[in-house]
Amino acid sequence: MLFTSGKGRHYVLGYDLGDEVSQISYMAMDADMPETLSILAGAELYNIPTILCKREDANQWFYGKEAIRHIEDEDGICVDHIVDAARKGNRIKVGDNDYDPATLLTLFVKRTLSLLSMELSLEYVDAIMFTTDSLDDRMIQVLKVVSEGLDLKKAKVFYQSHEESFYNYMMYQSEDMLAHNVIAFDYNLGPMKEYQMSFNHATTPVVVTIDTTVHNEMEIPGRKLPDDISTRQEAMSLMDIDFLKICEDACKDKIVGTVFLLGDGYHENWTKKSLDYLCRTRRVFQGNNLFSKGASIAARERVETKPEDAKIKYVYLGEDKLKANLGMHLQKQGEMCYHALMDAGVNWFDASTTLEAILDEGNRIDIQVVPLTGDKSKTVSVILDGLEERPPRTTRILMHMSMIAATTVQVVVKDLGFGELFKSSDKIWTEEFSIVD
Repeated sequence: MLFTSGKGRHYVLGYDLGDEVSQISYMAMDADMPETLSILAGAELYNIPTILCKREDANQWFYGKEAIRHIEDEDGICVDHIVDAARKGNRIKVGDNDYDPATLLTLFVKRTLSLLSMELSLEYVDAIMFTTDSLDDRMIQVLKVVSEGLDLKKAKVFYQSHEESFYNYMMYQSEDMLAHNVIAFDYNLGPMKEYQMSFNHATTPVVVTIDTTVHNEMEIPGRKLPDDISTRQEAMSLMDIDFLKICEDACKDKIVGTVFLLGDGYHENWTKKSLDYLCRTRRVFQGNNLFSKGASIAARERVETKPEDAKIKYVYLGEDKLKANLGMHLQKQGEMCYHALMDAGVNWFDASTTLEAILDEGNRIDIQVVPLTGDKSKTVSVILDGLEERPPRTTRILMHMSMIAATTVQVVVKDLGFGELFKSSDKIWTEEFSIVD
């Protein structure tokens, strides 16, 4: 753990960046659980509208609730759906000018981080984890641009999906909650997103997977319930029936121990029949800050120092994760042993390693691939065609391995020669292979 004596506690942040609303959770390095920033002191108002407003007659920008107020007063230009525009790479027209959406997103994030000044100083933030509902290659590039524009001197910046933030949150819950499937229904009157977390207790470590389903039938036109009371009641009754069917399908043929109802879509208490069904044999929790809390937990996990021999009991294998262990057998101090190169469970875009070694003989490097998905293990051979013939153990190589896609490994090998005996040929070999058959 990190502390600065006499200068303040150290923290990590979890930033849930959404197209409609965003949230910030923060966690001290010595705390048990995160807290979520409220935009109103003394209240549990966590949602910051992801919206900007530019004054028509000046280069003055507002964000969040204040932006909405100026838009309603008709003295500013509304700038919304910034995350969606950034993900698609569409420039945003504001008055007579058009802007890079990543630049506007950076402005929004900067302004929202200033809200933390009443709780902590950014000077003592060691890491920020951004989490979004969809983390594709384009979104990663956008978040990199945003993080570079924040001018953070010390904080490390990471990115992950809502699925992984859900996983991180659950890892801080009691062990009995991890015995059976866990489901989260995220709903804000738009399409409902279902996250179903499963545990394979037959593996070591326990493999955790999350299946995501989008239920478009739950979307309410305009994302607003009717004003007329009778029409409103009828609409909510139909919502309850549709949601009950979703719940029954989600729990069919499996044991579900815990359910989370996330988002502001449940505020009208329309979940009569569906909630009655869910509560029969399950624990049900309601809230809307799970993802930002999970992200802050993940941020601390990334920067917290752990013993090298600490055993990992659970490993999450999501769409963004490396799903196999990669390693090779090397001779160390006269004995052959297994040397891990890349471990399953890390984000594929973060997975890389560099190794310097001496070849026993020949021109072949064997890499073991051990999937955690139940597929067969295999050995992949990288052949260094054209390598100069030398006596055994007189060829030193530098090998860099990284993932260029979720299932594709790239290996780059450079001949370093062997001191004054054999000069380097400066040859470089590049090979790619799939971790799945």
